[in-house]
Amino acid sequence: MTADNWGGVWVAMVTPWDVDRDRPRVSALRALVDRFVAAGVSGLFVLGTTGEGTLLLPESRKLFATEVMAAAAGKLPVIVHTGHDRVATAVELSRHASEIGASAVALAPPVRYRLDERELFRYYGAVAGKLGDFPCFLYDIPATTCNPLGAELLGHLHERHPNVVGAKISLTDWEGWEAYLRLVPELSILVGTDGMIWPLLAAGASGIVSGPANIFPELYVELYHAAARGNITRARELQALVWRLCDICHHAQPLDYVKAALRILGIDVGSVFPPLRELAREELEELSHGLKALRRSLADAGVKGGDITEETGTPFTEDTH
Repeated sequence: MTADNWGGVWVAMVTPWDVDRDRPRVSALRALVDRFVAAGVSGLFVLGTTGEGTLLLPESRKLFATEVMAAAAGKLPVIVHTGHDRVATAVELSRHASEIGASAVALAPPVRYRLDERELFRYYGAVAGKLGDFPCFLYDIPATTCNPLGAELLGHLHERHPNVVGAKISLTDWEGWEAYLRLVPELSILVGTDGMIWPLLAAGASGIVSGPANIFPELYVELYHAAARGNITRARELQALVWRLCDICHHAQPLDYVKAALRILGIDVGSVFPPLRELAREELEELSHGLKALRRSLADAGVKGGDITEETGTPFTEDTH
C-alpha cells in the first residue's frame, strides 16, 4: 500500500475472546468483519488499546491476528498493533504479522520506563530495521504510555527507515497535531482522537482509527466522506453525533462500554480481560437507553446503524468448535 491508501476509516476493533476458554470467539469475529465490510470501512486496526492487545500473551496475540486475517482475507486490510516493552518480542510479533498477510504494523512505545528521544528512536529503529520494506506505523498515545513520540521523531525515523510510513495519533494537543500535519502527504497521519476527527481531517489528516466505530461504523464512514467532500454543514452534524456516542460510552472508561454496546446490539464479543472490569447493571441500563436514543438520532440524520443482527441476519452465538 502507498501513502494514499492509508486514508478512510480504520476500526480499532475489539477482541472477541472467550476468557474462560482462553480462545477467540471466531463467529463473533467473522460477524464483526462482515459488519464492517457492509459499512464501508477502509480497514481494521487490531490488538491496540480498544483491542486489549497488551493484556494478551504474545502467542495469544499471534493466534488472534491469524484469525483476523482469515476472516478479513480479500475483504479488508489489517494493521496489527505489535508494540511490546521487549524489542525482541515486538520484532517477533511484527514479523508474524507480515508473514500472515497483514498490511502493516503499528507500535506503541514501551511503558515501564520513561524514554528520551534517542531511546525511542533506538526502539523503533530496531523493529523497523528488521522488517525490510514492510510498513510500520508509530502509535502515539501518551495518555496511556507516558512516552510521547512526536512529529520530529517520526520524521527522523522515516528518513532512516522508509518503511516507517506514518503514525496513529491520540492527542488533544493542537500544537502537537500541527507538527504532525506538516508531514502530510509524505507520511500518513491517522486520527485517534474521536472528538477532533472533523477539524483534523479538514486540516489534512489522512484518516481515522476509532474504537467507538465498532458500534456504529457507518457514522464514521459518512463523517470521513463529508469531510473529504468539504461539506462543512454535514461534517459538523456528524461530528456532533460522534461526540454523543463518545459521551454515551463514557469515552470507553471503562473499556467494557465498547464491548457491552456490541453485546447490546447483538454481537457477543465476550467480556474484557482482567484486570479490566465489566459494567455494573445501572451502567448497562444507562448505556442501553443512550444507544437507543442515538439510533433514533442517526436515523433522523440519514445515517444507517442499529441492530446489527437485523441488518446482517447473522446469529451471534458462542463458538462450539
